[in-house]
Amino acid sequence: MGYAIAMSPPYPPEPPSPLDLDEWIAIIVTLTTIGGIFYWAMGKEQKQQILQDLGLSPPSPQPDSTPESPEPTKPTPTAPELSESETTPCSVETCHGTSRHDGTSGNPAAPAPLAPKTTPPSTITPTTPTPSVEFSDVPDEFWAHVAIAALAKRDIVVGFPQGEFKPQRFATRGELAVMLQQGFALKPKQRAIAFKDLPPNYWGDEAIKAVAKAGIIIGYPDYKFRPNQPITRAEALVVLAKALNLKPPSEPSKTLKQYTDSHKIPDYAIANVAAAVKAGLVTGYPQGNLLNPNKPATRAELAAMLHQASVVSRNRASRQ
Repeated sequence: MGYAIAMSPPYPPEPPSPLDLDEWIAIIVTLTTIGGIFYWAMGKEQKQQILQDLGLSPPSPQPDSTPESPEPTKPTPTAPELSESETTPCSVETCHGTSRHDGTSGNPAAPAPLAPKTTPPSTITPTTPTPSVEFSDVPDEFWAHVAIAALAKRDIVVGFPQGEFKPQRFATRGELAVMLQQGFALKPKQRAIAFKDLPPNYWGDEAIKAVAKAGIIIGYPDYKFRPNQPITRAEALVVLAKALNLKPPSEPSKTLKQYTDSHKIPDYAIANVAAAVKAGLVTGYPQGNLLNPNKPATRAELAAMLHQASVVSRNRASRQ
């Protein structure tokens, strides 16, 4: 006899249990990590495209066909060059100190003079004076104003391009030659001398030749005139005494005894310096007992001496 086995009907499968919170977090972290790795491995253009697709980045600008102009560079500042007219001229006191040219530059007619101990200052070529004959650095109260103004009106002395006279600047042999040509009627007494040291087209060439032919300044034994060399006060007085043809006194030492430094006058210059002193040409120092014969003359001092010489010349002409 058989037994019937009762079979229980099949049960439907149970639905999968929902994931808990920790599992979801783990899945998100895993997907984010994988996505980050893929994003890191992508190129720049692919990353930009993805961000644009997601609306997280603006579209890339189209390249401009106009090249960018380079940023201008700032010029490097340079120190301005100072012209000679901007330097401070020396005063009579400082120029006549121990730092100046204390050596005797010698008489133009004397043999082998000694050169100055220091380098003489450079020379600026003077220009014609202004029509008003006024110089910005020669005020009315300046001690040599009358002499400078009187000579400027006659074109015997001239100024510089900036309207200055530079009264404290050392006068040179070339400048004195030009002043003599302008202020005196020079009569030639000898042949012209071809000086070796005159530059081509030198501004005072004609005047130098004129004073040399007149026998007033004949230069040095080596056929050099040394136009830019400062001229000493004794040299200037010798030249002016020759230009005026002054007769030396019979006893020059007595005429010069009023100066405590008369023993410093070079032997060759004693007679002519005494003649210049007797004629009243000596000026330029407040100390009446000092002659300072071997000090370079300033332009103001030379103008004062030359003015006195012109007065002597006019007085002599009026008596004739």
